[in-house]
Amino acid sequence: MLTQKTKNPTTTAIKPIWHVLYTMSRAEKKVAQQLISQGVEAWCPTQTVIRQWSDRKKTVLKPALPGMILVKEGTYSKEHLFSSKGVLGFMSYKEKRAKVLDKEVTLLAQFLNGKYEVKQNHIRIGDTIDVPVLQHKGKVEKISGNECWVQLANASMTVSFSMR
Repeated sequence: MLTQKTKNPTTTAIKPIWHVLYTMSRAEKKVAQQLISQGVEAWCPTQTVIRQWSDRKKTVLKPALPGMILVKEGTYSKEHLFSSKGVLGFMSYKEKRAKVLDKEVTLLAQFLNGKYEVKQNHIRIGDTIDVPVLQHKGKVEKISGNECWVQLANASMTVSFSMR
């Protein structure tokens, strides 16, 4: 199994690595299921959303990362991945596969499962807060009921979460 060692020479800890795999549009869950059935450790992070039509409402599982799934390094061969219908390729940066640490995958899972809490009692628009689970600071842009939208510092990304 391929792993990444920490740069601290005093520890020999090994950190599992995940790679981001692009899939065809709306094929994320099928591709993940297909890879899992082949013995690949794959994960399609999903979130529950309510879709409303003119005559009904329905709760559906929607991929949290549209067009992408995560595969754990060392649990697959390229041949298995690319023989699967719906797989397009790896996400890369500067011609190297993008890497996601196991810790980051765990944080994403916790965030999607709603296992976080806000440590500030009174949040107002304009406040700088620690965003739950993501461990980043951000500026509160909007508050509506129990929903809070935060612009992450040093990122062009806005995230939202429920306050309880």
